[in-house]
Amino acid sequence: MNFCGLDVGTSGVKAVVFDETGRQAAAAYRAYGTQYDPDGLRGLDPRAMWEKTKEVLAEACAKAGGIDALAAASFGEAFVVLDDRDEPLHDIMIFTDPRGETEFLRASQGLPQEEIAAVCGLPFSPTYSISKLLYLKEKKPELYGRAKRVLFIEDYVGYMLSGNAAVDYSVAARSMLFDVKNYIWSERMTGHFGIDAGLFSAPVPAGTEIGTVRPSLARELGLPEGMKVVAGAHDQPASAIGAGLAPGSVVCSMGTSECMTPVYKGMFKPDAILQNGLPCEPIWNDGTYCTLAYNPSCGVLIEWFFRTFAAEETERSGPPFALFEENFPSRPTKLMVQPYLTGSGTPYLDAHARFAVLGAGLETTRYDLYRAVLEGLVLDQYLNKETLHAQGVEVESLVCVGGGSKSRPWLRLKADMMQIPVSTLTCSEAGALGCAALCAASTGAYSSVAEAAGRMAQKKDTIEPDPEYRELYREKFEEYRTLHARLVKQ
Repeated sequence: MNFCGLDVGTSGVKAVVFDETGRQAAAAYRAYGTQYDPDGLRGLDPRAMWEKTKEVLAEACAKAGGIDALAAASFGEAFVVLDDRDEPLHDIMIFTDPRGETEFLRASQGLPQEEIAAVCGLPFSPTYSISKLLYLKEKKPELYGRAKRVLFIEDYVGYMLSGNAAVDYSVAARSMLFDVKNYIWSERMTGHFGIDAGLFSAPVPAGTEIGTVRPSLARELGLPEGMKVVAGAHDQPASAIGAGLAPGSVVCSMGTSECMTPVYKGMFKPDAILQNGLPCEPIWNDGTYCTLAYNPSCGVLIEWFFRTFAAEETERSGPPFALFEENFPSRPTKLMVQPYLTGSGTPYLDAHARFAVLGAGLETTRYDLYRAVLEGLVLDQYLNKETLHAQGVEVESLVCVGGGSKSRPWLRLKADMMQIPVSTLTCSEAGALGCAALCAASTGAYSSVAEAAGRMAQKKDTIEPDPEYRELYREKFEEYRTLHARLVKQ
């Protein structure tokens, strides 16, 4: 059987087809790009997204010789508003778009943050879907009044494919309108904000079969009639599934941002959610949740470093990774870097935090600074590892995916600093593979998602921790733990 994982992102969509063993059979990609304007608005054209999605499906299916089931992984928070003819009424506002912040802060008055955390599993923030919905409701009431459906990206794709509207729990949880303990749209939240819960899709566990492809669409795209459409997941938990779901093993996505996504049983307490910014997203209805421990300045920091300290090489032939890895210092640096180029993620959630270097001298080379930047990024994930430990979630090993996982020195730093094994996967598309595992379990190819993930995710390499610098790195981490507070006071 062939299973397709769709990875729908903010800049493009990729379709990857896998067989039952996890072997990649075909792939296709199309870019559509985010629309920016001088006021900071961040939007996507839903029609362009759907057309590009159809293109990659047709291409991937033709290359693979057929698809038996499909599921989508998507970025969170964003949604498509459809009228009674299933036509989009507005652009897709992604989570960094500021529209709705003022409306949300005003509407949330009188609603305790502790209650939001207890019901929705989310820290208080205007980045969730509710803000954009309030923006449409208050600023564009005529448009909002014509809305017949509000679909998140995952269920928008599923609905356009099958005609059935169902959204998985993890994506629904990014709205701040979902009851993550009872797996239903929250009457308390929808009532407080004046949002009609009937606009949303039926919430279902990830991996639920929601229908089959529309016959007319199957003919148009060359898809098999009867191809199953399965509920996918938010992109980060989809990557966690694609990394194998082994106990104690946590996926670490190393892209523009860096995110560890552990999967565990039971919700965090509301104060832990609020203090550390750790959300609790349900995946299945058995008490399984995931959280996102992240730093938004990862790949973007590396790109900035090369533009700033290797401008000539970067302009000539792109970021000189090979040059800097060939000259990578063999010993830990005496430098300390706070790696927050665009503000910090968990646990500080400090939008004003910035990049800082301490300890540089005349002897410091750009190669020293490069290693120090990577050390700072690893120290930040070490901090998140310890934050998760305080909540009873253990990170015993990492499975690294994304562009950063190609850097051997970076992975070596992770293993040695945190003193845990660090692995990579044969398949570089963990989110798509996670969706394929959901399809494999849904169709009965495997008895469970855990079995499918464990069998289909193949490790490529594992770096074991070297104890040589264990104590030095531990001391450096204790120093790093105090760095943000000291810089804030300055």
